[in-house]
Amino acid sequence: MRYIEIDAGAARLRDGPEPETLPGYARVRVLACGVCGTDLHLLRGMVLPRGASYPVRPGHEVAGIVEHVNASDALVAEGDLAVLHPLAPCGSCPACRRGEDQRCDALRTLGVHDPGGFADIVVWPASRMLPANGIDPAAAALLADAAATAHNALALAAVPPGGSVCVLGAGGLGTGALEVARALDPQVRLSAVVRSEASAARLRANGIAVHCGLEGAARALRRGEGRMDAVIDFSGQAAAPAEAVGLLRRGGRLVLGSIVDAPLTLGASSAFMAHELQVLGAYVSSLRDLAAVIELSSQRRLDPSSWVTHRLALWEFDHALGIAASRPPGTVRVVVEGGAG
Repeated sequence: MRYIEIDAGAARLRDGPEPETLPGYARVRVLACGVCGTDLHLLRGMVLPRGASYPVRPGHEVAGIVEHVNASDALVAEGDLAVLHPLAPCGSCPACRRGEDQRCDALRTLGVHDPGGFADIVVWPASRMLPANGIDPAAAALLADAAATAHNALALAAVPPGGSVCVLGAGGLGTGALEVARALDPQVRLSAVVRSEASAARLRANGIAVHCGLEGAARALRRGEGRMDAVIDFSGQAAAPAEAVGLLRRGGRLVLGSIVDAPLTLGASSAFMAHELQVLGAYVSSLRDLAAVIELSSQRRLDPSSWVTHRLALWEFDHALGIAASRPPGTVRVVVEGGAG
């Protein structure tokens, strides 16, 4: 079978034997795998978490057809279109017993610790994949991270019904947060802070208040839009959290969902105490988050297929990375599709 391998700053298409479906696992023929910022970080030689080492086989936003199940605790059946949750927790620690998958101290990550979905076939614990029958495979793949991670961030933000949320960044996660927020509460007041006019035009066409830069957002809020119940930062910009504090109402929440290789700076502590602001980190998602966004998509309340702006074949992986890195105008998400050459 074919698979992508990343090592020494290069991605290569390899050919090798099909993996064995060990007890507890299911084998999936990949139909779609999203290109995420993590894949770009891997190409740049990011420091890997404990237990992982280069070379890696990337790809953690995966959807495909279940070909074989070798598990008694499977949540999918052979023939299902499955979405793979990208985290495999230990299942026995206190966090796992609370159902807080992403807080497990012994997490394994698909496409980092274990071979990922930029391949013809992937094997993964059968208890860590859910059926998504009837959904476009490319859209289903994006549910695994872009939508489920956004759902987790929104849960942490705890926006009240009919409340307000501002999302920083309009890439895959930012777009996911805006769309999931609207799917959960059609009355929510949404705004976004972006850097490109192409992104701004796309979001405005979808009825979202858009500000090109945090200064413009702050001015608009002072003019009467009202400060926000929550700000979710998916911008990847080191300066964004400190500047975002000024967008929050008293008692508001700032949720940080971007990995930034720089110290976190938030400004004077007096503002946090006097206004009772909260700052929270959001890391990936739980299986419950994935189940929730699959249900939203199945109900046609969420349509991730609209986020897919580029579809490429596995042999075009270098080109897919280039698009994801350079983000030509109009780019939202790049998906590598299986069975496409």
